Amino acid sequence: MDFKLPLNQPTSLLQIVWVLFISILLQSSIKAQTTGVVEKQKWLLEAQTGLSYSWADLGIVDNSLTLEQEPTFENAIKAQVLLGLNYSLTPNLFVGVSGGLGYLSFDNQVSGVTNRFTHFQIGPYLRYYFNITPLFSVFSELGMNQNVLNSNQNSSNSYVNAYTDLGLNLKVKPNMWLYLRLPNLIYYYSEDFNFENRNGFGVSNPLKNFIQFPIFGFTFQLQ
Repeated sequence: MDFKLPLNQPTSLLQIVWVLFISILLQSSIKAQTTGVVEKQKWLLEAQTGLSYSWADLGIVDNSLTLEQEPTFENAIKAQVLLGLNYSLTPNLFVGVSGGLGYLSFDNQVSGVTNRFTHFQIGPYLRYYFNITPLFSVFSELGMNQNVLNSNQNSSNSYVNAYTDLGLNLKVKPNMWLYLRLPNLIYYYSEDFNFENRNGFGVSNPLKNFIQFPIFGFTFQLQ
């Protein structure tokens, strides 16, 4: 279960975590390491995708849904594709922008209606890599997105979200990396009707999030 922090209550823990994360990024960028994922001032293309048949995705319709209600739904599928462009400020510190679309669909056995959702998002991010070996690294990413969610059963909704994600990165070629993403360690959503079924500020288990909605991607260096 996610730990959510209401907007009208103190968020000291969340603020401390964000300050520590930003401090690490700033200190690392100042040091400007001479070795890292790539050389500084390089451009990289990125693509990622996610796919899930998890019942947890159905919570997007109504936050009151519980697992006991799942027999009333069937044929659930959730998918997402994002494309990104990165620029290496230092060998380990990247700035980038990504955009893409998502899709969610399921059948309601009670009403006989098929619910469909399309999701569009775009936004910037800052990512830092921590080298473990010459081939393996982990990263932390801080970003923000503008989102639009359309539905055949609900009114369209526009919202903003901010996030801190974690990731595991493997170098498979001199100019190519594969990674998996552990999303929403820390998050903020301006509206509770959204593609991730979250609301306000919160801290969640990124491994559990990955199991419910696995996200994989690759990065390719252009230069």
